[in-house]
Amino acid sequence: MLSCKQATELMSRRMDEELPMPQRMGLRLHLMLCKGCRNFSRQMDILRQVSRKFPQRDN
Repeated sequence: MLSCKQATELMSRRMDEELPMPQRMGLRLHLMLCKGCRNFSRQMDILRQVSRKFPQRDN
């Protein structure tokens, strides 16, 4: 089973790329069993949704 550190790394990666099936399944299992990581995942999803609402600036 994944550690919480591994799970959070995979949650971050899945925002940028599609994870291979074994990693997706390992993350899904970890999230079913770990309330803290489920909360972290929800928070990441909320932050991503909110950040999309702000216009991007070119520097």
